[in-house]
Amino acid sequence: MKKLSLAAILAIGCMQNAYAQTADQAVAGSKDQMYDQYIGVQLNGLIRQVFNFNNSTTATGTAVNPYLLTYSINSKKTGWGLRAGIGYNYNSTTGSDDGGISTTVTKINDLQARLGVEKLFQLTGKWSAGAGLDLVYTTNNDHTTNTTNASGTDPGTVTDTKSVSSTYGGGPMGWLRYSVTKSVLIGTEASFYYVSGNSTNTISISDPTMANPVLSAPVSSNGKVGQGNFTSPVVFFITVKF
Repeated sequence: MKKLSLAAILAIGCMQNAYAQTADQAVAGSKDQMYDQYIGVQLNGLIRQVFNFNNSTTATGTAVNPYLLTYSINSKKTGWGLRAGIGYNYNSTTGSDDGGISTTVTKINDLQARLGVEKLFQLTGKWSAGAGLDLVYTTNNDHTTNTTNASGTDPGTVTDTKSVSSTYGGGPMGWLRYSVTKSVLIGTEASFYYVSGNSTNTISISDPTMANPVLSAPVSSNGKVGQGNFTSPVVFFITVKF
């Protein structure tokens, strides 16, 4: 009976010790993450607002790099990881001539997205670089309505112009970052993407004052889009690492 009690005490002690070691390993494993994640935001809009002395509305770099938000996740051991980027532009404007005879409403609805793989290289304690391949997708939907008031009060001719396009493609890219702190980095990137797709332009003319308002049935023209774009490293991103 004494031997049985002693064996039971020893077994319980071993189980408690094993449980304590497993718990310590789990805590250590949770602290030692296998991946680094990065979220970046394009800085060019902010830089333009701060240093815009001539009140120009042109954004340096935004026309050639439309990805406002970026995300990447990389293995700490190998540096390999996944990356993504997205940009969205919606703009609605209304304007008229001096006499108020013609009014133009323009709506721009554009979306850009990318997804790819990359490898991170730690050059020094502060500098890091990366290279990889991206798949990209772009869709543009622009709509312009021009209304001419025949008598200044009654609506006259209304001209609708719609332009819709979508492209797919991809290509190589590379980036360079500097660590301001352990978790905050500033960097830039360059890429060469080749894309192809379709575009459609539709024009219709109508007169709401007439019994049959349709003056011209919608006329559409279809086309093919194919182009290669090199994005120079003129866009800056502030990136948070976690």
